[in-house]
Amino acid sequence: CVYALMRFQGLLPLNPAGMSAVAPDLTFNTAVSFVTNTNWQNYGGESTLGHLVQMAGLAVQNFVSAAVGMAVKVQNIRSAFFASR
Repeated sequence: CVYALMRFQGLLPLNPAGMSAVAPDLTFNTAVSFVTNTNWQNYGGESTLGHLVQMAGLAVQNFVSAAVGMAVKVQNIRSAFFASR
């Protein structure tokens, strides 16, 4: 989803500066880094991405990837607790 948003941002709304699509290699790098919660940002921020990509793509992935990590940690703790009983 993040990859598609970045590749098609020139056609999407909430792009007041009329920014074009991000290059495929930079798009892949950024999408993977946000999905894996490493957030290795190699783009120019607001000079590269429109508002929709930042809101619906990157901000959502920041929340979801951290939430999944926390849920996995809670499950690990629960399984360790119940396994010791």
